[in-house]
Amino acid sequence: MAYDKKLLAAARRALERDRTARADELEERRRTVYAREPRLRAIDRELSATAVSVLRAALESGDDPTAAIEQLRARNRCLQQERAALLGGLGLPGDYLSHRPLCPLCGDTGYQGSATCQCVKTRYTALLKEQLSTVLPIGDQNFDRFDLSYYPTRPDARLGLSPRENMEYNLDECRSYAATFGAGSPNLLLYGSTGLGKTFLSSCIAEAVSARGFSVAYDTAINIIAAYETIKFGNGDGAAAAERAARYERADLLIIDDMGTEMGTAFTVSALYNLINTRLMAGRPMIVNTNLMPETLSEKYSPAVASRLLGEFLALRFFGEDIRLLKKKQRAL
Repeated sequence: MAYDKKLLAAARRALERDRTARADELEERRRTVYAREPRLRAIDRELSATAVSVLRAALESGDDPTAAIEQLRARNRCLQQERAALLGGLGLPGDYLSHRPLCPLCGDTGYQGSATCQCVKTRYTALLKEQLSTVLPIGDQNFDRFDLSYYPTRPDARLGLSPRENMEYNLDECRSYAATFGAGSPNLLLYGSTGLGKTFLSSCIAEAVSARGFSVAYDTAINIIAAYETIKFGNGDGAAAAERAARYERADLLIIDDMGTEMGTAFTVSALYNLINTRLMAGRPMIVNTNLMPETLSEKYSPAVASRLLGEFLALRFFGEDIRLLKKKQRAL
């Protein structure tokens, strides 16, 4: 899994903010309780000095510090009992003034040994989904909301199966893809006319994959080309374009939407070839959505691009009626 360094740093900052807020909350509790029962402040001060006292006793007792250490431990136990009784008298649990970390696995450090703790990964995943939601309506577009009723059950005379049967297959393939996504996942080529659910299913995959902590970069082919044009020709915010390009190249999953709608220039073909080839060489999966049919890809792009799309991608065909138009008709009724 390739972590986005900026998002991972943001996740760690979020943990630090939560840890600080929890420490502030505990300090406020102590101030309130100490005001009600001053003896608790004295007990806590003595308890906090116990470790130092134990060490001093060990150094000062000479040959055998065991007795002194045991006396300190006994005193500690008495203080703990008195503390719990005082808190109970205030109607509070015995650990009310004790530090309890948000994450018991790492104690809110963010690390388990040298590995990133799950609490940071959870925050990282939430930030991933938040970032993705700015470009995709993943809150509304997920597998549970995919509606097969828009696809006719009448078989297509040319293809021998109905749009409904075809979409049931595509839906199963996309569900399986999202559920098992990993570094070795195949690339998907979703092709067919507009309004048939290609972008919707891509959003479903993006939502499910990002929820598992994988980074997902989504953009239209037009925007992707614009980023590389900015980098090459300096006609905009170069730093922002370079950051976007880095996401396209390094994200665990890249989704290129509306491929075929961009201007067909030599630079466009070269930029798409380099991006697709870079990810193929690195073994980073992609999903490409296009309205173009396989036989027209080589007309729009170079043979090298077409060869990679047809030879290195699992193709899923979409056919049926334009769902956007169907919904428009339903709203007009």
